[in-house]
Amino acid sequence: MNLNEILLFVGLPVVVATVIILMGGIIPALKNYRSVVAIVALGISCMVAFVLQEGVPTVPPQQKWHWLVLTVIAVWGLACIYPWFKKWDDLIVFQAMIAGLIAAIIMQFPSQDSVLYRVLVFFMVLFVSVGLRRITIPAWHLYVVSWWVLVGLSVLALQASFAKLAFFSGAMSAVAAALCVLHLIKPGETKSIQMVFGVLIVGCSLCGLAYDQSEQIHQAVWFLPMIGIPISSIAFLLFQKKKYAAIISLGVVDLFVCAAVIWSLIATPVPDDLWP
Repeated sequence: MNLNEILLFVGLPVVVATVIILMGGIIPALKNYRSVVAIVALGISCMVAFVLQEGVPTVPPQQKWHWLVLTVIAVWGLACIYPWFKKWDDLIVFQAMIAGLIAAIIMQFPSQDSVLYRVLVFFMVLFVSVGLRRITIPAWHLYVVSWWVLVGLSVLALQASFAKLAFFSGAMSAVAAALCVLHLIKPGETKSIQMVFGVLIVGCSLCGLAYDQSEQIHQAVWFLPMIGIPISSIAFLLFQKKKYAAIISLGVVDLFVCAAVIWSLIATPVPDDLWP
């Protein structure tokens, strides 16, 4: 895979998301739909990132890891609906529970089909989604956290020799970064997009774990980035009256992501052919 292909896999989803956001802010006819513009941009860019590598997904999928994007699409469809119903849009925990239930039912990665794993998936999506966006946490915060965590998972996937997942999660991290910048330029309120990011993060973590063939990297590494999300949310709530609450919260996420990446780098042996 050459540099042009890498730039295509990462760059095109970012361009698609950016164009959709800009169209939502410029075209007068779309002003009434601004509450779902960011969600639509995330979902379509996710599809673009997947199609560029694997083509249009089928049901049932040709490979089990494709269940990741199918689960994201299912949750994304609900996320597009919630903002139209004001009472539902405010029920962040309820939305996270529904997303967790969908993920527990649909996602089917190798060696993760036991009832215990399904229950674990439900609670992981629940805590990650709620941790990304409580009412008191600003929207830009969830974009930054999603960006950093997905970058970390991309590095872990590369270490595990799962290039397709590495490029997919890398593309989605770039999209999260673009959405963050666009949100800072022109804020747009939504309380449903955290569900999509939550499923993306949990799905990429479990998918990487399922296909990790490296014996050196401990399985716990795949859980560290997502564990940092609810802990960072708690840190934000504890210091929410302080000006540096966001810095502390982001620092917690950074700590967990860096710990996972450093752990994987240390555990992975250097190939013999690199030595003289």
